[in-house]
Amino acid sequence: IPAELFRKIAEVANIEAPGKIVEKAPAAAPAEKKAPKALAFAVMRNTHEAIRGAIKDCDAAVEAGDVKSLSSHFQELQKCVEMHAAMEDKGFFPLLDSKSDGAVKKNGLFEIHHEDEKLSGALTGLLKAEDASEEAIKEAYAAWKAYHLEHLKKEESIMMPLVPKMAKQLNPPGDSLQMGILFHEKVLPYVSDLPWFAAYNCKILAKHGSTKHDALTATRVWIHGLQYACTASQWEAVLPAVRKAIPAELFRKIAEVANIEAPGKIVS
Repeated sequence: IPAELFRKIAEVANIEAPGKIVEKAPAAAPAEKKAPKALAFAVMRNTHEAIRGAIKDCDAAVEAGDVKSLSSHFQELQKCVEMHAAMEDKGFFPLLDSKSDGAVKKNGLFEIHHEDEKLSGALTGLLKAEDASEEAIKEAYAAWKAYHLEHLKKEESIMMPLVPKMAKQLNPPGDSLQMGILFHEKVLPYVSDLPWFAAYNCKILAKHGSTKHDALTATRVWIHGLQYACTASQWEAVLPAVRKAIPAELFRKIAEVANIEAPGKIVS
């Protein structure tokens, strides 16, 4: 338009001022979720939860009167229990005892597996015997189960308060990497077949979850903790076994929040 016309319009209507609609500021990006803390010693506690889950499978076989299925479930469970007991007796209990003025020994945990071994041995013998009655097998299973569950509770009542106290003694206190190193050096050497042990525990946790957590959380806590106690080469052996043992979607969700596809955290 002619300049004089523009001047007159601007004079009466102030069209040279800014537009009147206030633009909204761009939406802030959503805060990045903080990765959950890895707890290497949670492997010990959550193996107890896997054992409880495996006992449910044994219970189902007993209720169905399926001795063959009970034998299969119990054989796998005992393999896990034996490795876990070795970790406790040779590594975890001596470590906790040294950090707690002998609290483990004072509470009789070094002897707690003796009776369990007797009861599990008796049940295994009956399951292998061709002439054992179903009633005898059920009685032996019930005796082992009652003792084993009670011994898990006793161990937890002692070890659960001691692990956080031990973590506070580290520098920095509670550091995931330092706890992983401690677990790697003092406990992990007593696992005779680490890929199998990891796959079995994760398989059971993926099926049953734990007393307090769903399958996703229980499995993630177990495997994420172990990652912080493994070297890269150990983890390369463990991860494919775990991937194969649990549902693909569960593995994907765990990897998404805990980055378990990264290498093991122990520098060898």
